[in-house]
Amino acid sequence: MTDPSIECFDDVAAPVFVLEPDAQKLPRYTGWNTFAELKSGLAREQVIGKTAREVYAGRMGQTAFERHMLAIETGQSATYEIELPINDQQIWVRTTLNPQKNDAGEVCRIVGTSIDISPEQEASRLRASLATAASETEQFIAIAAHDLRTPMRNIKILIEMLREDFEDHGDGKVDLINLLEEVAIKSGGLISDVLTHAHEANVLPEQIPFDFGLLCQSIRDVLDPQGLHEVNWPNIVLQGDKTAFKIVLRNLLDNAIKHGGKPNMRIDISARQSSANMISVSVQDDGVGFDNPGMDLFNTGTFRPDSGYGLLGVRRLLTARGGHIAVEKTASGVSGAVTFSLPGIIAEAADDTGTVAQLHPLRRRATR
Repeated sequence: MTDPSIECFDDVAAPVFVLEPDAQKLPRYTGWNTFAELKSGLAREQVIGKTAREVYAGRMGQTAFERHMLAIETGQSATYEIELPINDQQIWVRTTLNPQKNDAGEVCRIVGTSIDISPEQEASRLRASLATAASETEQFIAIAAHDLRTPMRNIKILIEMLREDFEDHGDGKVDLINLLEEVAIKSGGLISDVLTHAHEANVLPEQIPFDFGLLCQSIRDVLDPQGLHEVNWPNIVLQGDKTAFKIVLRNLLDNAIKHGGKPNMRIDISARQSSANMISVSVQDDGVGFDNPGMDLFNTGTFRPDSGYGLLGVRRLLTARGGHIAVEKTASGVSGAVTFSLPGIIAEAADDTGTVAQLHPLRRRATR
């Protein structure tokens, strides 16, 4: 039976419970205030007279019971955190136990209070996740700076060495050397943009207007300098995070060219205003399409080493910017269409609808 003096705890706007040791020194609930009923979903009749391991089944109840026993044995106040099943959910609570002693110096009562710290636990989990992501970003920057910038500088040096005392026989080799230099310069610019973006990952991206067609062209020139593939894109101006669009498009085009399975492919890029402040861009090719690892990564986020680290980075970048990415089935059933979204607006479009379906007619380089 509940001690009448415990009823005063009903005026406390926080869960309060009272434990008293029975004849076997087992801590049993003798008080359970109104707020404890409200937060736990357990009526007093379900708790009074029982131990914690009888109220909460399994490991959690046993852990709480052991904490109560320790408070009786030591007579010292204690605070601990525990996950409890409350209202069909797993809730983290921080509980404080305050033992009270009788004239003989023995613990005769424990007054406990509990507060819900689930938001704290979630915040702690997010901080740990962000710290891990930040560490991965730093590693990426170091690796990229070493593995990309240095070889690109070496390529430029080799180009200068080739030019020294080179005799032009009119067989096109000079044009190839010039093309190689152009690719090296543009690749260096892309690398610098990616590294700058990684350094500024926690900074709000700047929304600037940029020529989407020129962006696509610069990426195509680096990835396909000989013009082996037909790459089409809309002639529009976007306002958004230019570097983010560049990183995603470069990865998707690179993936299409490498894994398309054809020596000459058609790759179509389209864009539309999917909402007031979001742009959706689709990249579709007539290659063999994505295999399961790639589709799993885009559509579910499940990462496997054979799905590619570049695709993982793309997905993380888009998620951080509030966008998304997905692989879609084409009419023929081939998974060769990828659509991603990023914040922004189409400032100038090829037509008046905001949806750009028309492809620029002069976007293919000669293959010979």
